[in-house]
Amino acid sequence: MADVLTLRLLGKPQVSLGGAPVTGFISAKAQALLFHLAASGRPHTRESLAGLFWGDMPDAQAGKNLRNALSNLRMLVGPYLLITRDEVSFNRQSSYWLDVEVFLSALSTDAAQKDLGTLHNAVELYQGDFLEGFYVGEAMPFEEWMLGRRSLLKGLMLQSLHMLVVRHLDREEHAAGIDYANRLLALEPWREETHRHLMMLLARSRQRSAALAQYDRCRQALADELGVEPMPETIALYNRLKAAAAPPPHNLPPQPTAFVGREAELAKIASFLNNPLAQLLTLVGPGGIGKTRLALQAAARCVEPEANLEQRFSDGVFFVSLAADEAMASGEAQSSLIAAIATTLRFDSYGPMLPQAQLLNHLREKDMLLILDNLEQLIPEARQLGHLLRFAPRVKLLVTSRARLNLQEEWLMEVPGLNVPSTAVPPESLAAYSAVALFVQQARRVLAGFTFSEAETESVIRVCQLVEGVPLGIELAASWLRMLTCKEIAVEIEQGLDFLTTSLQNVPERHRSLRAVFDYSWDLLSPAEQETFRQLAVFRGGFHRQAAARVVAAASLPMLAGLVDKSLLRRDAAGRYEIHDLLRRYAEEKLSADPMESERVRDRHCHYYAELMVAHQAGLKGEDVSEALTTLNVERDNVRAAWNWALSHRRVEELDMFMECL
Repeated sequence: MADVLTLRLLGKPQVSLGGAPVTGFISAKAQALLFHLAASGRPHTRESLAGLFWGDMPDAQAGKNLRNALSNLRMLVGPYLLITRDEVSFNRQSSYWLDVEVFLSALSTDAAQKDLGTLHNAVELYQGDFLEGFYVGEAMPFEEWMLGRRSLLKGLMLQSLHMLVVRHLDREEHAAGIDYANRLLALEPWREETHRHLMMLLARSRQRSAALAQYDRCRQALADELGVEPMPETIALYNRLKAAAAPPPHNLPPQPTAFVGREAELAKIASFLNNPLAQLLTLVGPGGIGKTRLALQAAARCVEPEANLEQRFSDGVFFVSLAADEAMASGEAQSSLIAAIATTLRFDSYGPMLPQAQLLNHLREKDMLLILDNLEQLIPEARQLGHLLRFAPRVKLLVTSRARLNLQEEWLMEVPGLNVPSTAVPPESLAAYSAVALFVQQARRVLAGFTFSEAETESVIRVCQLVEGVPLGIELAASWLRMLTCKEIAVEIEQGLDFLTTSLQNVPERHRSLRAVFDYSWDLLSPAEQETFRQLAVFRGGFHRQAAARVVAAASLPMLAGLVDKSLLRRDAAGRYEIHDLLRRYAEEKLSADPMESERVRDRHCHYYAELMVAHQAGLKGEDVSEALTTLNVERDNVRAAWNWALSHRRVEELDMFMECL
């Protein structure tokens, strides 16, 4: 295998072959000739190369010098060049590595858009300007080519650094963003936009003094380099940072426990809050998933003295509870949406103008964040939020709901369960999983100093898996440690939903048990949605909509989409629908309450999957068995359930169909 020829041309040029430096070039022009052939990426005529390096000489002398240089390169790197009577080129089929080529490939449009890592790698390749410090005398055409190439590559480097700063700013990755912003300003200290980005990054990383000092450096650099003052937006950012010494007013309730995990979700919410084009974000997910706690944690970061200083909501951060049980506990009827906002803000209307119009006028110039909690019960009124946002462009809404609002202004963020480990995770790595961390935190509230042994690891993981990382389920499970072991808790969860309850007096009624959570969601469904959802419980391990349409008569695409919007179904990228296992068990109870309906749906489910087996029988016995095996492997839980139903209920037709496939 040929040695690799390595050419590093970004920075001080270096050439090595098999790891050893290549020396013995007869002149700088011979070395420059190799660099030009490698970096230009195309064949060159002998005449053009002679003119590039020896254009001030007679043609005969220039040709002779070129031949001498090529002879020298043949001796040093012959296999890596293609030399004919007419043309010379770098051998792209040889074993080589060229930093310029890798740099340009990494910064191709598709690569830069798809993968942040390619930008990091490209920037690290740039060790300095193209052929930095390299000089060839009496070769003006080559000098012009080198300077043009240098300018192009440096421009791409600056663009890459800018993209990295912006992306890390959006992703709330402050340390990396600060590093790349400083590197960019070291190259171009007059880039005012980068100074602003660096001020934001420093502010968000709780370096307020450094953020203010960066403005002074920006102002000095602009004066020294361009003789101008900072732009209005830079001055405005500086003034906001100075004015942010005191936190904004708020009514955020204190939380009884430390917040666990969710760093990725918090970063996404922070990105929304700092996006001037976004006003309404809905955190959507099933009951007990932790939407309210996540929203409160994100809001709390907005009122910390050193957090998100460029977006401080100077007129306040306010939590508006729309939960029916809390309104009843206070002796009030369930408030309308606008009335609830007005009550929270302590805004009293007066005069002949409609209260809604008065509230909108009050909010018109406000810089405010409103957290609207449990909005699912007032979705018919949600269209009023569109009017509010149009009248009050500096107000942002952070909404929690079990269903999407279906507004044009709405941005959606699905809240998943906490990070759940697999059974293969070693005990020392469990602390990295937020589901386990929450279980331990809640367990220590019941049993001081709680730790679980290596023997109990599997049971703790099993508990987290059974509730699929749902925080409420984890909290309810951990509360039983005063009476049961981790293994016993897992067994109880497997046996029924009613085990997951709490006797705490100050927990909202809708969160006292998982059954209460599911009852609350169930009551929000229409009769047709209730019928469809309980019948979908016959599926195991998910289903495609074609299967749903055959088994559940009302399972149309709009119906499935509506259940997804209400956080009762999940749809993956392949178009397969899933139901959280605890929700499925709840819906199955509802279905079993009507034995005749249950039997009809299970018969249809059994027949559909028996037909599916028959349809793939030929594939299983043919040459191309992979497609059939893939399909049946995905549907193995449904097929197993169908077989068991056929066997236990003596469904002769379906049993015969299954037997044909054996």
